[in-house]
Amino acid sequence: MSQEPKLHVTEVGHGPRVVLVHGGDPGGGPTAFDAQKDLERRWTLVMPDRPGHGQTPRDGREDFERDAEVLSPLIAEQPSHLVGHSYGGIVALYMAARQPESVRSLVLIEPPAFWFAPDDPAVAEMARNNRELFENPPDDPVEMIKRFFALVGMDFPLPDDLPMPRPQPLVDIAKVLGDIRGPDEGSIAVGSLIAGAYPILVLTSGRIAGFEGIAEAIAAQTGGEHIVIPGTDHAVQKNGDAVNPLLERFWLKGAESPTSRDNGPR
Repeated sequence: MSQEPKLHVTEVGHGPRVVLVHGGDPGGGPTAFDAQKDLERRWTLVMPDRPGHGQTPRDGREDFERDAEVLSPLIAEQPSHLVGHSYGGIVALYMAARQPESVRSLVLIEPPAFWFAPDDPAVAEMARNNRELFENPPDDPVEMIKRFFALVGMDFPLPDDLPMPRPQPLVDIAKVLGDIRGPDEGSIAVGSLIAGAYPILVLTSGRIAGFEGIAEAIAAQTGGEHIVIPGTDHAVQKNGDAVNPLLERFWLKGAESPTSRDNGPR
């Protein structure tokens, strides 16, 4: 029987518990959510490094469903607000569906949850491009990274005159991107999210039509809310000045959800 990698978790702050699940950030949770540092004064921020990121070792192909299993004990220990960014949003969706009684609220930041809007042309095109990139990655790691960042709307320009062979950090990032279970393989029944009775918020940058279509579909199907944060890129949470007040108001709303009341005060 294979042994799951030892999960590295950073926990800081004081107050109600929030579990933040990062996307593809190589540095893991603390670097992905560094703009949320000010919230430590009023909230306990729990930031795991998903396998293959930060200080948690990689153990095989990156897989959202497996990551959800590895991270689920974090909300089983104590009901928590749950935040997921990008690929981590898919992980968070699976965690919430598995343990609805452990979720006080759910925030999704540009999740590539294509199954919510399969008939939206922009979403379908994004899913196809995503699949094509993962299945047929270019040989040049710089080209791989550029195409991925363009697909998700990430502001991280790479110079055209990078040396050959390519710098090792870029080679490592491209290698990870080429060894991942595509989010288009995910699927969660809407009923399993609604059954939790926790509030759901989706944040987007407004830049990528596919993400906007997904967010609108999630909000419509779950009774959740979709808010666009102008001037951001795929890493919407990096604009702490705009995002943090929204998060706090939403988390306070989550404290009044039926699930939270049933589980008692936090």
